[in-house]
Amino acid sequence: MASVRAMERRRGRSIGLLAILLLAFGPIPGSAGVSAQAATVLTEGTPRQAEVSAAGLDVAFAFVQSRVDRGLFPGAVVLVARHGIVVGSRAFGVMERGSSEPMTTDAIFDQESITKVLSTAPVVLALVEDGTLALNDPVARYLPDFAVNGKEAITIREMLAYSAGLPGDAQSLENPDDAAVWKEMAETPLEYQPRTMVEYSDLTYRLLGRVIEAATGRSLADVAREKIWAPLGMTDTMYNPPASLTPRIAGTGYSEFRGRTMRGEVADEQDYALGGVAGCDGVFSSARDLAILGQTMLNGGSYGDASVLSADTVVAMTANQTPWVDAATTDTDPLANLLFTPKGYGWELATPRFSHGGTKLTEHAYGKAGGAGTFMWVDPATDLVAVYLTNHGLPVPFDEAGWNDMLDRIAPDQFFNLVATALDPVPVPPAGGTPPGGTPATGEATPVAALADRFRHA
Repeated sequence: MASVRAMERRRGRSIGLLAILLLAFGPIPGSAGVSAQAATVLTEGTPRQAEVSAAGLDVAFAFVQSRVDRGLFPGAVVLVARHGIVVGSRAFGVMERGSSEPMTTDAIFDQESITKVLSTAPVVLALVEDGTLALNDPVARYLPDFAVNGKEAITIREMLAYSAGLPGDAQSLENPDDAAVWKEMAETPLEYQPRTMVEYSDLTYRLLGRVIEAATGRSLADVAREKIWAPLGMTDTMYNPPASLTPRIAGTGYSEFRGRTMRGEVADEQDYALGGVAGCDGVFSSARDLAILGQTMLNGGSYGDASVLSADTVVAMTANQTPWVDAATTDTDPLANLLFTPKGYGWELATPRFSHGGTKLTEHAYGKAGGAGTFMWVDPATDLVAVYLTNHGLPVPFDEAGWNDMLDRIAPDQFFNLVATALDPVPVPPAGGTPPGGTPATGEATPVAALADRFRHA
């Protein structure tokens, strides 16, 4: 007779297969998501139970330890789960640069842009499911100041997919009037015509957070807690963590603007100035809670007895929502990969060359990076969740050189490659990926080259 754990593994595989079939053929008529009773929850187990090579996993963990030992960043926490089984959770280094506090596996990190998939995108889609919002609603319906400079018809759908025409950001740190800052952001002119390209944008998601607050009359933090975090048991996930949690929070470096080391404060200066609760940055969370989010996605929107999104919505979140963008002409370097490659709703998608998820996950994988050095990837084809959190801190300055230096130090692509190659069987990466030991071609100039240059020399 099959063991309960074996049945759990098959159940996880069936849900991952459902996601892939839905991606290929569309939603099943009448489907309303995976039942709460069928939702896998994370349990501790051995690599063998999850069809993972223990030796291969040790290589991945040793890789992280070596980077901490070399002083490339102060500390890290990693977690790997497959078929709902946590096969490795490790802590490395120290909680804060210059301290002697050992990093712990339950450490809480400033997730920066992972906020977009921890909070804003799933909350928007939960509100779409309950009828509060609609994907084709104009943003200006909720933010009247947005209805200028040709933005009257821009929709929530376009904002979710980073294709609404807005620039990467529009900060106003010198203005102490929050209302005036929000008005200025809402009035920001278009940088390109919507639905013609992708431009990864904090501004877009910061404004989406305001849409949530306008539609519900409540704080984004409260709605995210009610709709997503509390039902899933994500008790380490929050905006503006209380001082009582400081010993568990990894420090994220020194802020020249604030004149102090940041620990428990969002690193992004604009979001800190606006109170720490924003749609683009500000959420703090642990590796375990990120793994719960990842498992919820694999389960089709459910975890244990809770269902926060339908399976159809999860498939939409992680599908390519920007088919007018060609990865072959936009995945030309690490920064362009972040800014301009095809996107889902909030999530970044696997690409064959410069993804921070590496080149060995399957084409169905999706993930998210946080600008202070946090990363997570989910692969429904292999039923995998992998989390790699560091306290590197925001690159200073945050330009191409700074972004590339952070990626070189943390090397998330190499970590996720090592995790992928520890799976049994080893997954097949997207077509066109970097050959073993090979070097990706740089590609030719693209229509977004001028925008990329502006970011590179910011």
